Amino acid sequence: MTDTITIRPTPAAELERGMLIRHRGETRQIVRAGEYDENRIVIYFHDGSDVRWSDSMVDVVVPPEPDPEPEAEAWPTEPVIRVLDGHQGSRDIGGLVALRSSMYAYRLFDGGDEIGLVLRDQPDAGIEHWESLSVVPTEAVRTLAARLTDLDSADPRTSPGCRLIVRAMRVAEAARSLVQVADTGEAVE
Repeated sequence: MTDTITIRPTPAAELERGMLIRHRGETRQIVRAGEYDENRIVIYFHDGSDVRWSDSMVDVVVPPEPDPEPEAEAWPTEPVIRVLDGHQGSRDIGGLVALRSSMYAYRLFDGGDEIGLVLRDQPDAGIEHWESLSVVPTEAVRTLAARLTDLDSADPRTSPGCRLIVRAMRVAEAARSLVQVADTGEAVE
């Protein structure tokens, strides 16, 4: 098997230290290139030799592109996720909740019961797509539900457009309260 090299004709005036050129069937590295006279340049090589080049173009060896790094397999890093697409052996685990137990493992739960463990490099299991979940205290959810119920019974303004704006503002206020309850664990007055 032979290696293939790519040659790019380059003007001699553009040669720089470190470039590789093809000269007499060999690839050689340039140490220095400079003008010799009006029509020629002198190219010095690492082995101490030099050549006076009279052509206006030089065959420069184009370095091969490095092989691309293999993409790391996607793996969730969130503490709690819902698996959207995944498998464990022949079982579909889409829709299950998973808790991160280490950098390389998630515990699977179905209806509150632990039903398995998925490891990152496990050959017959994987989590392909997921969504991050947030844990919200039950009391915060109850507070939001109560506030939304209050919104439904509140006295709306007369204009339909105004009612929609007022309702949206109240929902936003209730959501802000929920975030505060979730963050602090304290109910908002």
